[in-house]
Amino acid sequence: MDEKLQLLQRQLQKKTADELGEGAEVDLFEALKAAFPTDEIKRVKRGETGADIIHTIVEKKRMCGSIVYDSKNRTAWRNDYVTKLRRDQLAAKADHAVLACHAFPAGARQMHVRDGVILANPARVMVLAEILRGQVVQLATTRLSNQARAQKVARLYEFITSDHCTQLFDQIDSLTDAMLELEVKEKKTHDATWKHRGELIRSVQQARADLVSEIDLIIATPTVQLREAT
Repeated sequence: MDEKLQLLQRQLQKKTADELGEGAEVDLFEALKAAFPTDEIKRVKRGETGADIIHTIVEKKRMCGSIVYDSKNRTAWRNDYVTKLRRDQLAAKADHAVLACHAFPAGARQMHVRDGVILANPARVMVLAEILRGQVVQLATTRLSNQARAQKVARLYEFITSDHCTQLFDQIDSLTDAMLELEVKEKKTHDATWKHRGELIRSVQQARADLVSEIDLIIATPTVQLREAT
């Protein structure tokens, strides 16, 4: 979560307050690389078969599993998004498949599981990636049968799509937005302070220049003129 917050703070420098709403476009590839520097994250080139991103999880120099991601910035839902990603997941033998999308099937929103593929709002993908990564590492360190693993995954997906999980995600979103809003206000305050400080510095410099000018004028004035004036 600390890494995610640091990433959001870096993004804040490039975005205005109006652009920080839920679902704002994020470069998922760069976000994953920043959040999980020890993992192997590869972007599939355009024209090549496979998911957009293949995320191989590495823990203590051991490969534990993988997650595949696709991103669809579309306003209308299409079932073939899931069909294609599910096919890519099976081909890559990945543990999970995540589709970042704005449009969802009828009756679904924010987070949904269809045919083994997790559909998620882009604003929630990074937190979801952290959850899935932790689950993959845990399963890799425990000796479970295939049936037990499938049951664990099914329970995880059930929780992800539950109302309780949605409430927790909403809480995270709300707190994150509040922190970003505070960052924006703090930056505006600092900008105003720096501007006022600059004006004061320039005023001091001008007063100093006037002082030096007056002193130079006195020193440069001939002594005879000063006596006559006296």
